[in-house]
Amino acid sequence: MELSDLARRLGSGRLFHAYIITGADAETRERAGNLIARAAVCQAERGVPCGVCRDCVKAERGIHPDIETVRREKDAAFHNVEAMRALRARAAAVPNEARRGVHIIAEADLMNAQAQNAMLKVLEEPPSHAVFILLADNPEMLLETVRSRCETVVLTPEEAVLEEKLVDTAAALTEAYLRGDDLGLVKAVRALEKLSKPESFDLVTALRREALRRSGELTPARRKKLLDTLDAADRMVFANIKGNVLGGYLLAALCGAE
Repeated sequence: MELSDLARRLGSGRLFHAYIITGADAETRERAGNLIARAAVCQAERGVPCGVCRDCVKAERGIHPDIETVRREKDAAFHNVEAMRALRARAAAVPNEARRGVHIIAEADLMNAQAQNAMLKVLEEPPSHAVFILLADNPEMLLETVRSRCETVVLTPEEAVLEEKLVDTAAALTEAYLRGDDLGLVKAVRALEKLSKPESFDLVTALRREALRRSGELTPARRKKLLDTLDAADRMVFANIKGNVLGGYLLAALCGAE
């Protein structure tokens, strides 16, 4: 599964209380976990993160108070039971701002047996407002009782290469828009002609990230124009609009935009 496939699954509106994310590399697993986390706290409740609400912006910047990532203590071989008990207590508390609290466990396959059993207790009777995301290189090291209570997402290793290509295209499009360079927009849009639907989704996601990252370089009117355009592009992708048509729309919407 690629990240775009995961996004489409989230777009169905169904969010599980616990996930195991495996496959690909550690960076891509964390990106997948963060995608689910953003979807869980997003105010738009569309299944996929809107990228523009207060909760999405905080999550994108890594400062959302209701999203935590638990990592092993320095030099520790495993997550210990005390860390999982503390996580369980935090998960029981009502979220600070969002409607859900998200708890990501990096290297979850390196929980020792005691820690896994402590985690199992909260997976068996999860708070309605909590989402747990276990990132695991070797999910078979997790107890069967833990695995059976989670939705498993297996990522494909090609995703990292695909993302790099689309991030470059998104950066070129955003840069051209910021400069008011219509010719640069035309050149960047040519890369969209043969995009598949998953690639188109990833591109719009990358564009939204760039728009948020560089929003300080835009006037309020131009920022709103860009984000409104990306909202419409999202709808086009979910409607199975081909990459060349999507590119034409972006070109028409952004060229000469003031």
